[in-house]
Amino acid sequence: MFFNILGEDTRTLITFALLLLPASLYIMALMKGRKGHYFFLSALAVHLVSMALRGLETGNIPLTEKHDTISFMAFSTALAYWYATGRKEMKNLDLLALSLVAALIFVSFLHMPINTVSPFMETPAFYLHTFFYFLSYGFFGIAACIGVLYMLEGNDELEGIQYRVMMHGWLFLSLSLVAGSVWFFVAHGTYWLWTSKELWTALMWFYYSLYLHARLIRGLRGRPAALLGSVGFAVALFTYFGVGTIIPSPPTQF
Repeated sequence: MFFNILGEDTRTLITFALLLLPASLYIMALMKGRKGHYFFLSALAVHLVSMALRGLETGNIPLTEKHDTISFMAFSTALAYWYATGRKEMKNLDLLALSLVAALIFVSFLHMPINTVSPFMETPAFYLHTFFYFLSYGFFGIAACIGVLYMLEGNDELEGIQYRVMMHGWLFLSLSLVAGSVWFFVAHGTYWLWTSKELWTALMWFYYSLYLHARLIRGLRGRPAALLGSVGFAVALFTYFGVGTIIPSPPTQF
């Protein structure tokens, strides 16, 4: 393979360069009109190619360590933004959403790429788990952006869109927990361990479940529901970035 004849430092530089380009294109997509739309589609395409090249370099689906999973989280956020704006044009959402996508890509730069994969991770259930898990983060992130936009502009239609986007994220998170339990049983002989990582993942799922049910109560619709939904993304980010850093946790799968 082409990557094998390059030095490790060279491969790392290429990996970072391949992410710097889509990050720049996402920012350029803030331009209004067709140019912005074309820059956004170009960013999606280049970002997808960069992840595919990472897969060729590692010989596995690039969803096993922080550099790659954060990059995929950014890609999922961009896809969720595309989905949300395809259903309803929302002015000023691009500023919040695309800035979040670019920020996530730059956060991935803070983590050095790891090209070795544990044999315990090389199972379909694990890849399904991580795929749906970080796909849910993308929808939760865009739902939070829509909630902030609603609280700034007061357009009631935005709060309803936030709810629908959040529902998609919750479904993907639920699928990830099912696949993760299957993988955990195959790898460790049990469906669940009550480590801080698993505990906070369960709390995140219950938090979003509470939001989806609470919004059905008439008195909680509007700003209270939008605020509750937006804060949920902070809970999700803490579950991934905070647990293991601030709260000690045994080594996890990603």
